[in-house]
Amino acid sequence: MVVPDVKQNPSDEWIESLRERFPTERTVDETLTRKMKHRSGPRHRPQTVASVTERLTRFLARRLPGEFLVSDIRSLAGGSSKEQFSFRLNWRDEKGDERSEALVLRMRPSESIVETHTLREYQAMKAVREVMPVPAVHWCDPEGEELGQPALIAGFCKGITRPPSQGAYTPRQGFGAKYRALLGPQFVRYFAELAKFDWRHSDVSAFDPPRVGSNDGVIKAINWWERVWEEDSVEAHPLMTLAAQWLRDHAPPIDYVSFVHRDFRGGNFLFDPENGRIMAILDWELVHLGDRHEDLAFLFSPLFSEKDEEGVELVGGFFPRDVFIGEYERLSGLPVDPERLAYYDVFSCWRGAINALATAPRIMMGEKTHQDIRVGWIINSAPLMLSAMHNALKKRL
Repeated sequence: MVVPDVKQNPSDEWIESLRERFPTERTVDETLTRKMKHRSGPRHRPQTVASVTERLTRFLARRLPGEFLVSDIRSLAGGSSKEQFSFRLNWRDEKGDERSEALVLRMRPSESIVETHTLREYQAMKAVREVMPVPAVHWCDPEGEELGQPALIAGFCKGITRPPSQGAYTPRQGFGAKYRALLGPQFVRYFAELAKFDWRHSDVSAFDPPRVGSNDGVIKAINWWERVWEEDSVEAHPLMTLAAQWLRDHAPPIDYVSFVHRDFRGGNFLFDPENGRIMAILDWELVHLGDRHEDLAFLFSPLFSEKDEEGVELVGGFFPRDVFIGEYERLSGLPVDPERLAYYDVFSCWRGAINALATAPRIMMGEKTHQDIRVGWIINSAPLMLSAMHNALKKRL
């Protein structure tokens, strides 16, 4: 007898039971619920240029005051979570002046390696442009009512993600001495700026800001990812259960609420190969309001470290750990607490294991993603994530 897969064909009752067990932020709940209600639907089919052009033209016609032309639409490679298209928009502004701009359309596929809410990404990018180079965001269709899938439109930024001599995709950047010297000081400065940025004067209506001095926000974040594990996992895993319980039992209060990028690393920013200037920091879909130590712990993962010419390990491929922390504290004015950092080391490994062990296999089995090859690579990182999580837990138990 074949046992039906409740996770691939979830009932409304089962979805509601998960919502009750794992209460989290409003828009996170909306996103995960939407994912599950559409899971038994058709397989993902890549957008065609013709269909994108048609929807995009209708979308812009409702927002631009006069005549306009959409041209040069093409699919962009890269990224694991969004379908992306570049295009050129020519139009006349309200003053009648002719304008032309290269833009990017970011669209959510049927399911993604990370399910996120487009409005959160849009609001965060709009806010932090005050303090760091981020693509300008112009429009957002958070529910996909007009563009067919949740999407945003942002400015196109020039630059590269790795030195020109480097080969196929890898999380290690191999910047070398030249680019370390050029990029490192900028990277740590922007990292610090994000942590200290005062978001309270920005539109953060898509977020539920946590309270300073409380761990409520941390518990909501745990609920977010434990719900993803329950929705996507193929089989139980004792180490994942242990880690989730340990994280709940030891959730620390937040001392300062920051925008947390959750993927701030080499490969997620563009730079000019001629002068090493960072042109744009990318991939804001996972952003939330929380504890800066989560971003630090993610960056400090061995997955993103490099060794210099003398064999010294470099955080993110840039600086030795103590040097990076010292600069970060100086530039942000915020302390780095070793205990909180150790806690989020476990959290980040656990979250990474959920992506590799649960979500990546699930969306491949359901044929829900446009990035099967990239997602397959992520599955291969599961042993590394589990080993790192096990080592981090051993130090705490």
